[in-house]
Amino acid sequence: MKNIIKIIPILLVLLIALSISACGGSADVAEETGGSPFKAADLVGKWKGTGDEISTITFGKNGSYKDDAGFAVVEGTYTADEEAGTITVNEKDYGLVFVYSVELSGKKLTIQTENGLPRTFTKK
Repeated sequence: MKNIIKIIPILLVLLIALSISACGGSADVAEETGGSPFKAADLVGKWKGTGDEISTITFGKNGSYKDDAGFAVVEGTYTADEEAGTITVNEKDYGLVFVYSVELSGKKLTIQTENGLPRTFTKK
């Protein structure tokens, strides 16, 4: 029973992430913004959600990833492809993989899965 209670918040975050990636948007962030390049080193740090985005995302220098929505946390690793303008997140508990287009401008970060809604953040 305790294991089920621990899994419920994780499942809720995954459900939200999958719902967002299945909704709206026919063009990804890179296409909308002209695909401006980003430097992977500029991702490192904490990013607080803006607007409807409730998560705080942390990109570690060592490739660690943490998406903390308060009621649930998703952890794993990420790799950045500067040339393609994408990051790939590998969630550790269930083996889910998310590929996000990236738009990084100063302290503003926007990530978006294919056909998903953009998620926006500012650097803390």
